[in-house]
Amino acid sequence: MEADIIADLRCKLKEVEEERLKAAQYGLQLVESQNELQNQLDKCRNEMMTMTENYEQEKYTLQREVELKSRMLESLSSECEAIKQQQKTHLEQLKEQLSRSHGQEVNELKNKLEKLKAELDEARLSEKQLKHKVDHQKELLSCKSEEMRVMSERVHESMSSEMLALQIELTEMESMKTTLKEEVNELQYRQEQLELLSTNLMRQVDRLKEEKEEREKEAVSYYNALEKARVANQDLQVQLDQALQQALDPNSKGNSLFAEVEDRRAAMERQFISMKVKYQSLKKQNAFNREQMQRMKLQIATLLQMKGSQTEFEQQERLLAMLEQKNGEIKHLLGEIRNLEKFKSLYESTESKLSANSDTPEDNTYYTELLQIKLDNLNKENESTKGELSIQRMKALFESQRALDIERKLFANERCLQLSQSENMKLRAKLDELKLKYEPEEKTEVPVPKKRREVLPVDITTPDNVCAKSAIEEDVYRLLPQKEEAQCCPSNSEDNLQLEKTVSINTPGNNLSPHKSLPVDIQPRKEKKCVKLMGVSTDSEALSERSGNTPNSPSMFREFEETTIAWAKCPRSNMMKILEGGKTGGRELESKFQMRILTRSLGHGFMKMIELCTARDDKLWLIGQIWLTSCFYTDHELRTVLYF
Repeated sequence: MEADIIADLRCKLKEVEEERLKAAQYGLQLVESQNELQNQLDKCRNEMMTMTENYEQEKYTLQREVELKSRMLESLSSECEAIKQQQKTHLEQLKEQLSRSHGQEVNELKNKLEKLKAELDEARLSEKQLKHKVDHQKELLSCKSEEMRVMSERVHESMSSEMLALQIELTEMESMKTTLKEEVNELQYRQEQLELLSTNLMRQVDRLKEEKEEREKEAVSYYNALEKARVANQDLQVQLDQALQQALDPNSKGNSLFAEVEDRRAAMERQFISMKVKYQSLKKQNAFNREQMQRMKLQIATLLQMKGSQTEFEQQERLLAMLEQKNGEIKHLLGEIRNLEKFKSLYESTESKLSANSDTPEDNTYYTELLQIKLDNLNKENESTKGELSIQRMKALFESQRALDIERKLFANERCLQLSQSENMKLRAKLDELKLKYEPEEKTEVPVPKKRREVLPVDITTPDNVCAKSAIEEDVYRLLPQKEEAQCCPSNSEDNLQLEKTVSINTPGNNLSPHKSLPVDIQPRKEKKCVKLMGVSTDSEALSERSGNTPNSPSMFREFEETTIAWAKCPRSNMMKILEGGKTGGRELESKFQMRILTRSLGHGFMKMIELCTARDDKLWLIGQIWLTSCFYTDHELRTVLYF
């Protein structure tokens, strides 16, 4: 049995190995076939790629050929259209010429026909008049012959002289009647001639009107042709201008100064015209943008109002969602209450069962009492937790109610804010409209830069100036150490204050200039200033008479005189350092000079110089006052000209 089992197992093992080998062979064959298929697929893919590339290349070349042919067709069609247009214009011109010539011939023939008709009518009228005259003459002749016969018969008869006179008068009256009839006939003939002439003139007027209409049509056609010629002339003029510009181009020819200037002038003119047109267009665009801004403001105001209504709708949705949430919580609590009632009923049933089983042995009473005590404790804890839970629920309800009230107030305030914003936007829009309607646009003035000039000093010829120059040099060398000591001593500020008091006491009320009330604490502007010395002249006597001061000046003003002389000779930077870094800090010193110049300057020219100085900043004012004070205690007159 065991050998048979082993043999069977060996047979099965061989079969499994054979199947395994077959599966391996099949797998190898499948892998080889898959590789072959992959190679074939790669070849097919490469072939497809090459074919697609070739097709794309052919497609591109065909597209290019089609584009070229389409361009050629377009060019040929445009040429054909141009030729057609030329032929059409030529045909129209020929038609117009033929119509004009035909119209002229027709008008000439009409004029001839009208003339012939007028001549025919005149001939007929003259013929009729002549016939009428002939008939009338025949009648007159017959009447005259009859009268002559009657007269001859009466003559033979015996008549009285009175009868003869009456007969003669009768004949005269008849002759007058005949003459009047002839005149009437002539007038009738003339009237008929005039009527004929008027009819002819009316015909001529009609003919002239027709000619006028035809001439107007010709004038319109001539005007159209003239406009076309003008357009063509403008095109030719543009081409001519381009050719002239190319001819005047300095790049194509040699550099010419006049050509460059002319080109710049023409460019500036073109730029000016373009800027003018741009300004007008921007002005119109600005007005249009303002109108659009007004409309946008009104639309924003309406959108804000709509947004306020949307916030109310969102608040309603939020309140409905909160209401649904609270309803769900209430349902959940009701389910919990039902579960608790079920649990309570079960608990009561268990208690009834325990009371029914109370006849059990007394050994279990201890456990039952213990469990009962625990149960009572748990019930008490449950009741206390229920009380706390109810308190917490009440607090939560109160807080939720408070939050709802706050939210209501918040939404109401937001709505009021949006309404106020919309009203504000409307009011702003109305205000802008009123400004645009009633207030004119402010003209923006372009600041013109001031030109800076330099004034050279006037030649000095008087011999007194040499002495003045030497005195100034001595005073400068004497002043510099005094100023260096003044920088180290802060106690001199009190002396300066006392000086201000003494000067203010000694000044008369009617000698003060109106510039005394100007503020002294004006900060100097950072601008370049230039003070030039123009000339030195006159003597001390005329200066003292003009200023009203004696040559013996007080000792307290000697320091300011020395500072003035030092400024006249020292460099500007060192003098400004002395003035700004002195013991008074610059401000009190400035006030001293101001008080001094206001009390001492009485001349008209010096008042003008003070006004010029006050129109500038503080430092420049101070410098001008220093120079003016030096005029009263030196033997020269210094003129200052301030330029920026």
